[in-house]
Amino acid sequence: MMISDSGTPGSSNEAMDIARDWIVRLRSKEVTQSELDELARWRAASEHNRRAFALVKMQWDLFKTATTVLEQAEAKQSVNAVKMAVTRRAWLGGALAASVGGVGYFAVRPPLGLWPSVAELNADHRTGVGERRQIDVDAGISIDMNTRTSLASLNQADGARRLELINGEIAVTMAQTAVPRERPLVVVAGAGRVSATRATFNLRSDQDGMSVACLDGTVELACGGKTLTVMARQRVDYAGNVIGRVAAADDRIVAAWRRGLIVFENRPLTQVVAEINRYRRGYIMLANDRIGELSMDATFRLDRIDDAVTKIAELFDLRVRSLPGGLVLLG
Repeated sequence: MMISDSGTPGSSNEAMDIARDWIVRLRSKEVTQSELDELARWRAASEHNRRAFALVKMQWDLFKTATTVLEQAEAKQSVNAVKMAVTRRAWLGGALAASVGGVGYFAVRPPLGLWPSVAELNADHRTGVGERRQIDVDAGISIDMNTRTSLASLNQADGARRLELINGEIAVTMAQTAVPRERPLVVVAGAGRVSATRATFNLRSDQDGMSVACLDGTVELACGGKTLTVMARQRVDYAGNVIGRVAAADDRIVAAWRRGLIVFENRPLTQVVAEINRYRRGYIMLANDRIGELSMDATFRLDRIDDAVTKIAELFDLRVRSLPGGLVLLG
């Protein structure tokens, strides 16, 4: 790896690319003294370079921590379901706090979603990475849970069946005679509340906000003091107390995960990679923002999700660097 030791700093993306290459080389433990000297010269060449190297090293350390914590969480989950309410809290207070320096913020908002939050761990129903599950919540009402989904039962009020989508994605199917109109199914997600009596709809909650798509029947979305009726083949996004515009819902794309697929149409690579990350262990990172702006159309099988990395790399002529902990760098 030849790196200029001139004092002229390159662009931010170039410095980050070079820093990532060095981190990969250092972690491989195949570095000579001359290469270490070369790294020292590069870092000393500019403050730009020093900051890029420090940032990439911090990201790497975070991934190592996240991998350890995630493994501990999964191990504890598989021990005894009856003891989960206690072990969740013990793990969060011990292993998580120790692994991330006792910063409780990470227990509430895990970086990059690499381990479950407190609320997710205490959910009544939860799916792991790449897992899908169907549950029956009432007569004539079934819910399909997508990967990394947490769902909690809430106290019923006014005869309504109430659930909370803490994180993830669900598809609700209601029979025509499932629920009397005076007793709707209510699903809380973020600051919004979705209710329906006879409908098939998809509801998603993640760090970017919430999205509800009605595939059959009608649903009502209440958020920020406003109520909106979402008709069949319509979808609407909302974040905080703000409801977005109603748009067309394509069942072929929205419900693809229920058929074991994910479908992308003219989506930027940043969004494609973010979606793929939901279904696989570890994390895929793009080497720079320029790559993320590339758009693509693709359909991937969820049971062979790692094939997506290879296909993306081939399509855009990208280099794939696989690192411990399931970390993959594309660039």
